[in-house]
Amino acid sequence: MSAYSRAYQGLVKGGMKPSEAARVLADLRQETGTELGAALRAHADEQYAPTAKDSRAIHRRKKAQRGAMCRGADWIAAAAAGPSTTIPAQRTTGSTT
Repeated sequence: MSAYSRAYQGLVKGGMKPSEAARVLADLRQETGTELGAALRAHADEQYAPTAKDSRAIHRRKKAQRGAMCRGADWIAAAAAGPSTTIPAQRTTGSTT
């Protein structure tokens, strides 16, 4: 049974608090994002691995493409982690209008 099904059944049948179900689903989302990001990085390493016959220009191009894919993987992991739990301080403009 997937974590989604366990959380749903726990909420419907009782026995699981909503906050506990939310924590389970948030952990699952974060774990999925981390795994997806790692898989994307592994694919980038495989796809853009330099070969002995690459020229310097091809090597630079592969390095740039790999970097772009790794930045995407980092973004996926960060997005799956969820929104920031800290609230930024409110700015006082000094205006009384």
